[in-house]
Amino acid sequence: MKSFSSLFFSPSFAQDLDWKNARLRIGTVTPFNKQQISQSLRDMSHESIRNRFQGSKRHFSEQELEYLTTIDGWNHYAIGIEEREKLKRGVAVIRMVRSSENPFEAEVAITIIDEYQKIGLGRFLLELIILAASEREIQTLSFTFLPQNTALPRLLHQISKPIQGPSSLDSVQLYLDMREIDLNEVKIRLQLHLGWIDSFHLKT
Repeated sequence: MKSFSSLFFSPSFAQDLDWKNARLRIGTVTPFNKQQISQSLRDMSHESIRNRFQGSKRHFSEQELEYLTTIDGWNHYAIGIEEREKLKRGVAVIRMVRSSENPFEAEVAITIIDEYQKIGLGRFLLELIILAASEREIQTLSFTFLPQNTALPRLLHQISKPIQGPSSLDSVQLYLDMREIDLNEVKIRLQLHLGWIDSFHLKT
């Protein structure tokens, strides 16, 4: 296990981001984001909440907020996006949690409030978490979602051909094999928006 502070995507990782006329800020999720995460449910439709949490969700308990914001950075890591002006709302979060059964696999979940959906932030965050996963020695990313959530499979296909996992009437599981993803291409695409990502060093 590497020290969280020694990683590129570290506790202090934070940068301004201008995206489609929105002035945003991106960074590692910390306990200071509890209120934003708690209030994000107000800016999500019932459909968005159902797709993210695979059911209804009215609020987060204090215990849930503690789990979502107090991360060790190696086995549990999350990147958030917030507004830099106006309401300074939490806009999106992507997190990955390492499997307790397979240390080279991590479950990934993405949350984006409705106003900021369908403008490319999903792919942007997914590619960032792919780089974060690579420096944490993750080889497989897993995604579990409702069958009616057709947006997520489309997003995954933009990155690589996903591997079909177990499925039922209630849930579907897909995997991305990190070894099938060209990390250099991912880094180049991210540099179009984040010039500073150039300092992220890929393993050779």
